[in-house]
Order: sequence, then C-alpha cells, then structure tokens
Amino acid sequence: MSYLALYRKYRSNTFDELVGQKPVIQTLENALKNNKIAHAYLFSGPRGTGKTSIARLFAKALNCEEGIGHQCNTCENCVQIGEGIHPDVIEIDAASNSGVDEVRNLIDQVKYAPIKGRYKVYIIDEVHMMSNNAFNALLKTLEEPPSYVVFILCTTEPYKVLPTILSRCQRYEFHKIDDSDLKTLLNRVLKEEKITVDEGVVDLLVEIANGGARDALSLLDQLIAYSGNHIAVQDIKNVFGLTSNEEKLNLLKQISLSHVNEILNIINEYANRNVDINRLTSELLYLLKDALIYGKTSNADLLEVSKENTAKTIISLFNTQQINDFIDSLIQCTNEFKTTSNPRFLFEIYMLKAAEKFNQNKVHLEDKITKEKGLTKDIEEKHIAPIATKSEIKVEKITEQKQEEETQVLKNEPLVQPKPELKINKPHNAKFNKLLIEGDSIKVDEDTIIDLMVLTNLKRDIRKNLIASWDKLDNFITIENAQYVAILKDGKPFAVTKKHLVLLYDFKTPATKVNIKENQVILKEIIKKLTGFDYQIYAIDRSESTHATSKFYGLQQLGTLPTDINVDDINLD
Repeated sequence: MSYLALYRKYRSNTFDELVGQKPVIQTLENALKNNKIAHAYLFSGPRGTGKTSIARLFAKALNCEEGIGHQCNTCENCVQIGEGIHPDVIEIDAASNSGVDEVRNLIDQVKYAPIKGRYKVYIIDEVHMMSNNAFNALLKTLEEPPSYVVFILCTTEPYKVLPTILSRCQRYEFHKIDDSDLKTLLNRVLKEEKITVDEGVVDLLVEIANGGARDALSLLDQLIAYSGNHIAVQDIKNVFGLTSNEEKLNLLKQISLSHVNEILNIINEYANRNVDINRLTSELLYLLKDALIYGKTSNADLLEVSKENTAKTIISLFNTQQINDFIDSLIQCTNEFKTTSNPRFLFEIYMLKAAEKFNQNKVHLEDKITKEKGLTKDIEEKHIAPIATKSEIKVEKITEQKQEEETQVLKNEPLVQPKPELKINKPHNAKFNKLLIEGDSIKVDEDTIIDLMVLTNLKRDIRKNLIASWDKLDNFITIENAQYVAILKDGKPFAVTKKHLVLLYDFKTPATKVNIKENQVILKEIIKKLTGFDYQIYAIDRSESTHATSKFYGLQQLGTLPTDINVDDINLD
C-alpha cells in the first residue's frame, strides 16, 4: 500500500477531534441541532486551518445515518464521505474548473435529488479563482437552490470573491490555530508514529508552521524522512535553513554599527547554509515588532517571539524611529520578494541600505558640524592658532616653543618620516588654504570603482595598514591645512592600489569637497606625507559604496568580475 501523508492520515473524523476553530464549530453544531441549515456557506481564512476538513465534517453531519448532527464514521455515508467517494458530496477545485461551462454543468446536476444521503453538498475549493462570468452564472442557483442542496465555498482570498456572491452566503472566518493546539496535535502524532524528539523540536515546528495544521504535519513528515525515528533541533535547522535569535541579533548589531563587511559575510554564510531568506526577513520583522512593543510598554507578556533580554538588546541598538524605519524597509523588501528571482541579492541591498541610514548618528553629526566650522577645539588642543571663519583671516605667528612641540609630534610614529618645513602649494584662489565648497570636480564611473575594488581585494594588506595608520593624520596638522586634515579624517580608505586611493564618507557633502580639483592639491600632499605615495584621490558616499558593493558581490557570485585590469591604465584625475 502506498504511503499516506501525515496530514491526510490524521485528518479529523469528528468535530471534537478538530484542532482549533472552536467558534466556527460551535456555530455549525448549533445550526445542525436546531435544524437551521443555510443553503450556502463561505469559509475563508489562511491555508491549512481546517476549511475543507470542516466542510467534509459538515457534510457527514448532514448525511449520517444516525441522524443530522451525528458523525458516527461507521455508516456507509460517513465512510464514503471520509474516503471522498460519496456520490452526493461533490468537491470541485475552482482553480482548474473556473470557466462558465463548468458552472453550467454544475447547475444542470443540482436539479437531481440526492442518491444516498439527505443532502447534496457542493464543496468548491479556492472559489476566488472562478471567473466573473462563472460567478454570474452561479448567482441564481446559489441564491435559491433546491432544498436538498448545500453549497460550501472555501477560499484564502475572500476579497477576490464578488460581493454579490458574498451577500448570498453565511460567512465564517477561520483563524490561525493557536500554538498550544498545534503542540497537542504534533505530540499526539509523534506518539502514534513512535517518533522521539529533542526538547525544543515541537516548539520550532509550531513556529515554522505559523498557525497551519497541515503545514505542521507536512513539515513533520519531511523531518521524519530526513532524520528517521529521532529528530534533533539541528535537523530542523539543517532542513529548513533556520537561524537562531543570537544570529539574528548579531546581524542587527552589525547593521546598527554600519559594519558593511561583517554584514556581507553574515549574509554569505546564510547563503552557504541555505537559510530561507524570506523566512529570515519575517523573523526579523517579528523581533523588531516585539522590541517596539516592549519599548513602549515594558511588558514582557506582550512579546510574541522574543524573550525580554532579546527585546532589550534591540532597544539598545536602535531608537524608536530607527526601529519603525527598519520595519518599513523590511516590509517593502518582503513585498519585492514576489517579483525577484534572487531574494538573497535583494535582502543584501536592503541590509546595506539600513546600515547606511543607521550610521547617521547624532554624535557623528555634531562632530562633523564642529569640523566644518573650523575645528576650533582640535586646533586649540594642539596649541595652534584657530582659523578665523569671518571675512578677513588674521593669523598669529607660532612661537619657537610651539614649533619645537609640533616637530616632536611629527617625529613620534609617522608612517613615513616627513621632511622638515615641507611647504604645501596653495590653490591660486584659496586664501590661506581655506577648503573650497564648490568648483570643478573629478567624476569617476561605477565600473572604475569596481575595478579598483578588484585590485584592492588582491592586496588587502595595503588597505588594512592604511586604515590602521589613518589616525596618524593628526601628526601632520598645521595652521594652513587644518580643514584639509579634518576632512580626510572624516573619511576612511575604501579601495587602495599603488596609485589610487578611494575614500568613503557617510555623507555626500564631504565627498563632494574632496573631489574638487583645487582642494586635491593639498589633500594629496597630506596623504603623501602619511604614506610616502603620490595617490590619485577620489571620494564616494555611503549610497555610492552600497550600490557598488552590491554590484561587486553580484558579479563575484556570477563569476564575471573583471580579471585583466592594469592598474596603470586607470586614471582618476
């Protein structure tokens, strides 16, 4: 005999055995008891919540030989209805019988009396798939059928059913099954099937099933095929590509810190483990929703999927507005999953966008404003006369003692020993080397940036060493170049070759200033003092880097990254 799937093997045979939907069952039982049977019913709700099962049980109760309302499961009518072969209980799949011709055939059969039972019951599944013409053809019969005919329409999308059909039916709304009821069902099936499980397996199955009894039993069926007679928690993670709350919290932490490399590494690891990205996105939404609720109420009893410590951790990473923005972003990402063939790539883009947005913190903004106004505080700490920000700039001479102190700072730990009294060329129209905010700018296309990323990837140590020495820029600050050093420190090396240096900025404004050609004269001199190299410099902001990084990893995944790049052929100037 062929194997029978668990959801079919353990389909309920009576109303009492059914899992969940107590209000629906009670209403139908009262209608049967008082002989107040409607001619048409509409069962609507999520998949796997018992719509078709209750329709069959209702057909049994109408036709059981022991009387209306009974479900003996021993008489010929009950047995045949349970096996799906009763001549008076007709199940129709509207998805494959959606046309007006099929409905006309149904109407022709309605006029014939039942063959064996009291009622002819028509169960039309996925009724929303019927065409408008088919609905219109059914209207009159649905409104005034023969007294021995009952229609039961089942759908997961009731809003697609014509209002004229809805108004002719008694409507019953089915809801997701409670976790406690699903646990009871799974434990009963495990006991009957003689399957042992580790602690936490049933809870995980219930979480994945998301309120659907059929889904829960189908998932269990798959696990038994994978694991045999004993199921471990790790088996579930392997089969269904699940992630723990700790892993999700780590991803959220890296996003809050805007650690792009770590985010991409985490997502790459998920891909290697075949993690279900759609499910992961939904789980992140639930975690953020719980954190939002806990942040407003401090009531752990209201949490659905999180523990109190998890909610507190998320609140420590993001403020309320950021959580709301992140939720909106994940909802948009979920909607776009329906139209993409590569969910991982889409998820990656949204996570990088989130990292870019959350990096704009208040402390950074205040520090940036201070630097843009002339870095007065930093300059005073280094015993350097402040740069005036008004119309006429007057500079006091530095005393001999201050010159000795500055020389001593320069000799401490520079990457390359600077030459004494190095004179920096000034742009001809930049009075006292004031940083320009507009002018002729360098433009570099995205393909060139990706070429430089490829070259950087081949020699990561160069970039790593440069990042480590970036704070030493303070050693080269002078009265003439203070604003230039400040704007360099505001960025970080993004791509580095022996000739090129691409800097990454959180905001577009400083990146734009770096790319002004006249500003680059002094910027290049400062970088040369730090590194000993004559770099061509270009700056990008977070938005540009996110897009370039996503494209880079997309090409890498497809194996189409450029390979024959000559560094000497790339000119950023």
